[in-house]
Amino acid sequence: MTLPISAVGSVGAAGSTGVGNTSSNSIASLSSNEFLQLLVTELTNQNPLSPMNPTAMVQQTSSLSMVQLLDSVSNELQALQSQEGVLSASSLIGQTVSYTTASGKQGSGVVSGVAMTSGGLNLNVNGLAIPSSQVTAVGKVIGGSSS
Repeated sequence: MTLPISAVGSVGAAGSTGVGNTSSNSIASLSSNEFLQLLVTELTNQNPLSPMNPTAMVQQTSSLSMVQLLDSVSNELQALQSQEGVLSASSLIGQTVSYTTASGKQGSGVVSGVAMTSGGLNLNVNGLAIPSSQVTAVGKVIGGSSS
């Protein structure tokens, strides 16, 4: 028995939306967790007297394996990107950078370290953690202010 995507309501922990009626109803728009929930729901509600076609079962099992593999590859790629960011930013240690904070305050100083936090890559400038996205220039500051 197969369930159309539009027939599956909210599934999962409180606060998660699950798969519902969407305008696209595309299987490509499913997250890996939504796909797994859909597959488990389908297997749970299968009629034991009329089991799923073995070919369909093999296809879904291979799809499940592919989703798990792609999720794993995605996580590894994110970890590599974070490491690359830290390594690239480490070349800024000892360099003078200018920055503008979210509140509009401008400053400059010498980078003494870099750190990856949950918020992203931060540079340690004059004892302050400056997000790398706020850096406006790298190099000698002429006539700039220092914070």
